[in-house]
Amino acid sequence: MKVFNGLKKLLMPSYCIHKIKWHFYKRKFGMIGQKCSMGRGFCLSGCSNIKFGDNVLCGDNVKLETWEFYNGSSTGYHPELIIGNNVSITEGVFVSCLNKIFIDDGTLIGTGTFITDNFHGHNSAAELDIPPSQRELWSKGSVIIGKNVWIGRNVSIMPNVNIGDGAIIGANAVVTHNIPSKSGAVVIPARVVKSVAYKVLEYVIGIGMSREKYIQNLSIWRK
Repeated sequence: MKVFNGLKKLLMPSYCIHKIKWHFYKRKFGMIGQKCSMGRGFCLSGCSNIKFGDNVLCGDNVKLETWEFYNGSSTGYHPELIIGNNVSITEGVFVSCLNKIFIDDGTLIGTGTFITDNFHGHNSAAELDIPPSQRELWSKGSVIIGKNVWIGRNVSIMPNVNIGDGAIIGANAVVTHNIPSKSGAVVIPARVVKSVAYKVLEYVIGIGMSREKYIQNLSIWRK
């Protein structure tokens, strides 16, 4: 049966095109380790600035981009997007790197998460008449995500943020400041609620919960 399913996949044009496309793109990487995979519908740009460790697993529709040039001009940055060993990046994750984004070993990134180290423009009054897509890219600082971090669904991680080893970021959080090691960050914007007690991980991560249920669980936990 396994042999039959394997042959069936090989005969599917979309599967063959995906494999050929991934083989072509991964040869452009600055570095890529062993047993790395990329799901269907991926979008990669600035591959020479991307480095993968071993066993990096990416789901469908993942987008990774680095910006050495933008709108035909040099950004003045030398971006580094570095992903360590045994990192899982699930469906629909979008990572935009202008400066430096480092994701350490063993981290899990939930569906629909957005990670960026850059902004369009400096939010000055003089730029308000310029379309955002035409404004200069700039970075407030790098994004560093430690080892064994668990990032829930639809999280946004903004520039100049360090997330410590073993931290947990709850679903839908917006991370705008540093998160200590082995702590939980929840709600919008993300704030540290308590050092992680391992018996309450399901309350902190809140995957699949409504915001009301999420807050209710947190109030129970705090008691």
